[in-house]
Parts: sequence; structure tokens; C-alpha cells
Amino acid sequence: MLMKEKMPLMSTTPVPTPSAAITADSNRKRSSTTKVKGDRSKAQAGAAEPSAEPATVPEAEPGETPKMRAHEVSVSYGDKQALNKVSIDIHDDRVTAFIGPSGCGKSTFLRCLNRMNDTIPTARVTGNIELDGEDINSSAMDVVQLRARVGMVFQKPNPFPKSIFENVAYGPRIHGLGSSKAELEQIVEKSLKRAGLWDEVKDRLGESGTALSGGQQQRLCIARAIAVDPEVILMDEPCSALDPIATAKIEELIHELRGRYAIAIVTHNMQQAARVSQRTAFFHLGELIEYGKTSEIFTNPRQQRTQDYITGRYG
Repeated sequence: MLMKEKMPLMSTTPVPTPSAAITADSNRKRSSTTKVKGDRSKAQAGAAEPSAEPATVPEAEPGETPKMRAHEVSVSYGDKQALNKVSIDIHDDRVTAFIGPSGCGKSTFLRCLNRMNDTIPTARVTGNIELDGEDINSSAMDVVQLRARVGMVFQKPNPFPKSIFENVAYGPRIHGLGSSKAELEQIVEKSLKRAGLWDEVKDRLGESGTALSGGQQQRLCIARAIAVDPEVILMDEPCSALDPIATAKIEELIHELRGRYAIAIVTHNMQQAARVSQRTAFFHLGELIEYGKTSEIFTNPRQQRTQDYITGRYG
């Protein structure tokens, strides 16, 4: 089949439709649209070829302090460069989505945010990552405490081979957050309610967590992550192994958790990124190509490579 000639992104191009939450977020801050439109026109004028310019990153809005700030983060595994000078801010009141083709560095960057790459002997990370202004890679940073503050939910549900209760209580117990059984019971109930799982499992907390369905297991893992009261939640393709009904429940949960935590999510599903996130970062070949409001990334991207990816020309 012949390849179609590249066309500019128009209203008829089938792209994911941003959610009402994204639209509201976009409408709140229209005071800076004049400058953005000017920048956009310049970018589109030279968009015939993929841009070799640095990634498009919006300026911080007045009064905003990011929860986490990554500056020129590079990662290599032995001689292989996986990430090259990536800079992104992650905020408390937003969901930030990382999109891009397989092998582009999305998950590698996500793992940098709580130093999961430390477990890989050949990994080398350079650049600066701060949590509330504190360098997470400094020798003074306690990695165990960092991972309590920055929780992780993995692609495949991985409940412990323990009861549902013990899956959630394990973290608070080892971090000293519950000194009595009554306190642990309160933490478990609160976490399961926040994860939208309490009503489904409250009468069988003694059963094995591995006996739950895939979607329930993933929500159990989210409950386990939030039980230690983290400040940031990282999600690495949390719905990739789930059916549409379970996926919808996880997405609804992400909306509910937004505001309590800063959330960063890796996803291959662009429709999902458009539905759940307020900021989107597009990665390609280890580089951050574009980062900005989700509504703008999906309807009027500044970089040609972003446009090509979201319209399905590659990926």
C-alpha cells in the first residue's frame, strides 16, 4: 500500500480527544496564549522536516514550584546511551504522561525518579533530579525513604504471596507507621478505599492477594503504594495487561488520586494519555522531543516528530 504524503495536522486528523478535565485546565490559563501562538506559528513554518532543535518545554508559570524537577538527566547502560539530557518538571496537582515508541526511554526516565536504576549494575545516571529541592542522588539521601516518598506501580501486577491485608500493611509496618494492630487496620482500610477496592475485598482480607483478578491485583498494588503515604506515584504502563473494564477503573482511580499526589504515568495508549493527564512528554530515541499541556500536544504540537507519532505515521 502506498504511503500517504505528510499533511499538516488539521481538525479532520483522527487524534485522541482531550478530556473535559484537560479542556478546563487549558481554559484556566489563557492569559499567555498570544505568546504561545506566535511561537507555534514559527515552529509550524519550519516543520517540513523533523526538528533538530532542543525539546519544546513550556516555561514555568508564575508561583509554581514543581514537586520533582529533572534537569539534563542522561542514562547509559554500559556503552549504550538510553537517555540524553532530559529535563521535566512534575507538579503536585497534575498527572504527567510519558508517551513514545517502545525503547524510547520513557520507563528508563521514570525509574530515575526513585532511583530504581540503582539496581542495575551497568546503569550510569548523570544530571540532577530534585524532590522538594533536595537532590535525590546525593549521598545524604536515604534510598529506602526516597522510595517510600516516591512510590512505584509496575506494568504487571505484582502482589506479594501474602493475604490482601498483609499486602497493604507490609509497607506501613516496616516504616513504623502503625504501632498497633488497630492503627494498621485503619491504614489498610483507608488505602483500600482510596484504591477503590475496599467494597470488593472487605469480607475476605485474609485471602491471598494473588487470588484476585488482574484489575483487582493492580488496584491492590496501588493501595500498597499509597499505604506508606507517598508524595509522588510513578506508574509504568499500569493498564497494559488489563481488560477495558479494569482499565476504566484504574483511570477513574488516577483521576481521584490527582490532587493528593503528584503522578507520572508511562503509557503506549495515546487515548489514555489524553484522558488522564494534564501534561504530556513525548520521547523518541532517548530524547525528550516535546513537553507541554496535554491539550496542546494532541491538538497542535510544535514538533513535526510529535505530530507524526500522534497521527500514527510511526510508532
